[in-house]
Amino acid sequence: MYLPKPRTLADTGLSRELLCRLMLRHLQEEGSLSLPALSERLCLRASIIEPLLQELKTLQLAEVRASGRMDEPIRYALTGKGQHEAQELSSRDGYIGPAPIALADYHRLVLAQALGKHGIHRDRLVAALDNMVVSDELINSLGPALNSRRPLLIYGHAGTGKSFLCHRFNRIFDESIYVPHAIAVQNTIIPVFDPLYHWRLDAPDKEERDGRYIPCRRPLVMVGGELKLDMLEVHFDRQARQYGAPLQLKANNGVFLIDDLGRQSFSADQLFNRWIVPMEERRDFLSLSNGLHFDVPFEQILVFSTNLEPKIIADDAFIRRLGYKIHLQAMPDDLYRKVWRMNLDKYQLAAAESLFEFMVSSLHKNSGKPLIACYPRDILGIARDIMHFNGQAGQPLDEAILTQAWDMYFVR
Repeated sequence: MYLPKPRTLADTGLSRELLCRLMLRHLQEEGSLSLPALSERLCLRASIIEPLLQELKTLQLAEVRASGRMDEPIRYALTGKGQHEAQELSSRDGYIGPAPIALADYHRLVLAQALGKHGIHRDRLVAALDNMVVSDELINSLGPALNSRRPLLIYGHAGTGKSFLCHRFNRIFDESIYVPHAIAVQNTIIPVFDPLYHWRLDAPDKEERDGRYIPCRRPLVMVGGELKLDMLEVHFDRQARQYGAPLQLKANNGVFLIDDLGRQSFSADQLFNRWIVPMEERRDFLSLSNGLHFDVPFEQILVFSTNLEPKIIADDAFIRRLGYKIHLQAMPDDLYRKVWRMNLDKYQLAAAESLFEFMVSSLHKNSGKPLIACYPRDILGIARDIMHFNGQAGQPLDEAILTQAWDMYFVR
């Protein structure tokens, strides 16, 4: 995708008022700035900025500040009146950064970068999950689900690998997208780029590329029991004096995972009711503290993960809307053996093949524990710790140590 720099004020989709306000805050922060420096900070052409600077001078909000050197560019600073205006603006909006993009441009950007336009194929999915032991049955279910872009429910016993699997989703869609620094809703700026979720990519610097957009990997936004309903709404941080984008907006063009569904401080029904319309219409309706309502695209794969029984969490009507349901269960012996071997290598442990048979036929059978993917990782990790403590590092793992690790892992 090519995003050229806007050539005129009209091309930015922004109002003169918004840009003048933002310029005042930049000048307030730095004391004085040249036209090239202000242009770089706003990521806009100097030909757009210069007339606005002249307007600020006419309004007696800015003035030319002599540099004292002939070879330095002219610098601009705030007048006393400009300082007062900037202080007043900063008390209401503390955003200082590149110019935002217009809300209409954000709509077009997200729709142009929507997941699933080209789809994923089996070989790509298998490659993305190459460090996991997965069954053909899971691949056959997961591929169509991700291609559909419909909400997905992954459920099953704790330790079956639900979270581990979901962590790999952004590897499946391994392509770059653009994320704006911020969007403008009328004259209100909402920051969008968040380094917690948006992994910046190195891209060739193109002089004509619009610097208000950052090349990133597709985001993976993951939350669990800490999720609060107000995290799904635009909020105003009074300390930073900035608006904050809701999590689902930051997840656009990527994956939004709600882990441990049913363990939040609010009922799952409240969450489902909040998202019925966005899931149906692929649009989310938001509002600002001043009462202004607006909508944004809801273009992401929404994934719910839980180890609770789905029918306990939600009614049949909502479960039907999720589209795809994938049940992760205990593993068959052959896949469980692969997980065992992978973790022996991970912990650099040596063990006879008969030790795996002992674990399955004796430890698992006698306790009634199913073959869950997390057990070899956790138990072999404890066994490694025991051997290091006893000075047995490098020796083969035996039944006694494995049994000790098993007993330490499970609550009796």
